[in-house]
Order: sequence, then C-alpha cells, then structure tokens
Amino acid sequence: MIARRSMTVAALLLGGCAASMTPEQKAMHQIFVEVAHRCESRFRTIHVDQVDLEGGLKISSDADSRTEYRAFVGCYVDGLKAHAEARRKAGLEVPEALTRQPDVELE
Repeated sequence: MIARRSMTVAALLLGGCAASMTPEQKAMHQIFVEVAHRCESRFRTIHVDQVDLEGGLKISSDADSRTEYRAFVGCYVDGLKAHAEARRKAGLEVPEALTRQPDVELE
C-alpha cells in the first residue's frame, strides 16, 4: 500500500509535461500534489489518479466508499485556501488557481 502511494505521488510529480513547465507552474503543481496527497491520506478509500496543471483532480474510490467524495473535495479546497492565505499573509502574490473551485472528477 505504501509503495503504491509513493509510486502514485512520484507519477503525479513526474508525469505529464513537467519538463516544459515554467518554475511558477512547477511550484503551483507541487502545491496541488501536496494538498491532494494530504487529503488522500485522510480519506484512505479515495485515490488521486491525476493532478492537472490547473489544480484539477481525477480521483477514484473503492466501490463502497463514494460517500467520502464531498469530504475529500472539501479537504482539498480548504488546503488550497490555506496556501492562499499563507501567501497573502507573507505579502506574496496569490495565484488565481489557489482561490477558485477546482474540478474534481470521480472516475
């Protein structure tokens, strides 16, 4: 289980077009992945399959656990808002991606 989760996170970090991302995009993507992973560890029946450059997620769940979907999305949104607030307090620019409602698709 731990090995699967580590491989998933590594794939999320390295997958896609990581080589062509700007430093800002890489930093934002890292935030999205970290927040998604934190929520995935809280809701063990939800699995993050993909994190896109806009912060959208594709997730899957165990067959009998779709009831955790809303709580997972709330966790993810709250985590992004916390990053936005921390940046605001530090006097840093707050990217729009941290303040908008992300797409979370349950497959």
